Amino acid sequence: MTDTDSVNSGTAAVVHVEVVYALPEKAHSLNLTLAPGATVAQALALLAAREPFAALDLQQQPVGIFGERVEGTRVLADGDRIELYRQLQIDPREARRLRLNRDSGCKAPAAD
Repeated sequence: MTDTDSVNSGTAAVVHVEVVYALPEKAHSLNLTLAPGATVAQALALLAAREPFAALDLQQQPVGIFGERVEGTRVLADGDRIELYRQLQIDPREARRLRLNRDSGCKAPAAD
């Protein structure tokens, strides 16, 4: 059976998804094959023992599919990309302000 094969009812016999997790120094990607009707939570449960995912609290980890935040109950479709999101280390507006000050040679205003 190939990735494009399906059962007679028109639904896929399996669901192929990719799970991605990006760290500042490296991006991780893992392909999973699941049964039709599998949810995001079920896919994450399969990752629990694999590095680097084992170090994450996958039940609390914010996730999305193609940039759209989803819950663990979301049923997966063939070809979905599950994205594990990290907490922001700095507010994007603050990061932009710091870059602007650094690049223009200005000093940041003193904090009160």
